[in-house]
Amino acid sequence: MSLYRTWRPKTFTDLVGQDAVVRTLSSALESGKLAHAYLFSGPRGSGKTSAAKILARCIDCVNGPTPTPDNTCDNCLAMLSGTALDVLEIDAASNRGIDEIRALRDAVKFAPSSMRMKVYIIDEAHMLTKEGANAFLKTLEEPPEHAIFILATTEPEKLPVTILSRCQRYAFRRIAIPVMIERMREIANAENIAIDDAALAAIAYRADGGLRDALTMLEQAAAFADGPIGSGTLDLAFGNTGRNFAAQLVEATLARDAARTLSIIEDASDSGTDMVVLMRSLVASFRNLLVARVDPALLARDLAPEDAEQATALAQGVAQATLVRALRILSDAATLARTGGTPRLELETALLRFVLAGEDPSLDALSARLAALEEGAPRPPAGAIAPQPAVARAVTPPAPAEPAIEPASEPVAAVQPEPPAEPPIEPPVERPAEQPKGGLPTLQQVRAAWQSIRGKVESERQSLGAPLSRAAVDAIEGKAVVLRLPDSLNVDILRDHLRLLEAAIEDVLGASLKVTLRVGEPGGTARAKVEESDRAPAVDAGDEDAQALFKYANERIKER
Repeated sequence: MSLYRTWRPKTFTDLVGQDAVVRTLSSALESGKLAHAYLFSGPRGSGKTSAAKILARCIDCVNGPTPTPDNTCDNCLAMLSGTALDVLEIDAASNRGIDEIRALRDAVKFAPSSMRMKVYIIDEAHMLTKEGANAFLKTLEEPPEHAIFILATTEPEKLPVTILSRCQRYAFRRIAIPVMIERMREIANAENIAIDDAALAAIAYRADGGLRDALTMLEQAAAFADGPIGSGTLDLAFGNTGRNFAAQLVEATLARDAARTLSIIEDASDSGTDMVVLMRSLVASFRNLLVARVDPALLARDLAPEDAEQATALAQGVAQATLVRALRILSDAATLARTGGTPRLELETALLRFVLAGEDPSLDALSARLAALEEGAPRPPAGAIAPQPAVARAVTPPAPAEPAIEPASEPVAAVQPEPPAEPPIEPPVERPAEQPKGGLPTLQQVRAAWQSIRGKVESERQSLGAPLSRAAVDAIEGKAVVLRLPDSLNVDILRDHLRLLEAAIEDVLGASLKVTLRVGEPGGTARAKVEESDRAPAVDAGDEDAQALFKYANERIKER
């Protein structure tokens, strides 16, 4: 018999990871306040059907109703063996039509043959047809006093609200990783399965909160292995999930090592790792680092204890702005991969954009570098920039120290003190730009509002998130906004949605502007200046806020 069937919980005490559900049901059984209909919803393998069977035994046990059925009386033994006439398990996936529900409606009228109550367990209840659900509604609304219905489903939103409103609802949670590891260790010891902690953690991550899936994989790994089970055994038995490659990529990208990043992707591809799955693993890894940076205690459910400690230690040396930038870039890449892009190319491009962020001349990138400095994170290698709004508070550079003159036996030339430093430059304070004549917004205003414009468009067409992330507001020509994109593919995508873009601009800025799309890098002249001035951000000569922000950034970087 399969492990998940052998170790199916027989009492509420054995039901792991669902403490709130157990406490509420036990209290109702002790007080005798039973409902006529229950709805158990939650992810697969979280214990819904097991809880329904336990509840049926609690109700019809000879000593019941009780929260602790003895599982030894005739009624309990009949229910455990599946021969009880008064406890019926119905698979709604194969009995979903109106004829089957009519048969159930006719049978429920009869009194139980030997037990206290008739209990109907309806699994996968969301599979009922509309007609079947309507036929079941009247019975559920006014059932006989001797009948109790327990519905189990992974998708409660598909059930009609008329059924939902007549059931007591219990939400089953994904089982926490540490709880799953502990339960599997207990079962492995009892079944004499030799497996190390790293392999148990790997199985728990693969199971994604479903203990039944975890026990199935544990059993399969035990059959596959010739000896003790390790992480390598799981990769051979089930294939590589990319989790190990994701961990290596996180380290390489945070170290700004472009060559190693590409090498790891190459190794992952050669090993047969799905690039889309690897992207998801990367997003999860950066998400864990961001959570660890904000509140490490929140990782307790999602990671094994040692993995949570590693994530917390790694996150302390990374600015939140850097992690947010990584998540945005990877999310855009995943969207492009799903909409017809080449997954490997999108992953490589996204990670190189993150690693080589120092070559990004935009003001957003410069502002993010300032945010990382203000946050007190260690300074990344030269040229590393991550987007974050600039911190608007004045920082006064330290006064130049007097040069130290060591005594010498021979006369030396007088050391001239350095000229006093220029007055500290305060970072620009956001202020409303003056509206030019004619009511049209300036280039500065459009750029400042671009994120809001993107948000409005993406709320209507989520698929436009990726091309919009690559668009740059280049110029205002008459009554048109010029957007620059890196290639004609992105231009073609946005060309079909110009009206949506123009409507969003009008909503945000209150001005009617046309949109012109062009291929190429924004500001060719500014690009040349970047190369001549140590890759300074490209800004408009007349943009005073941008110039002040640039000078302020240079002063701060020199201080560090």
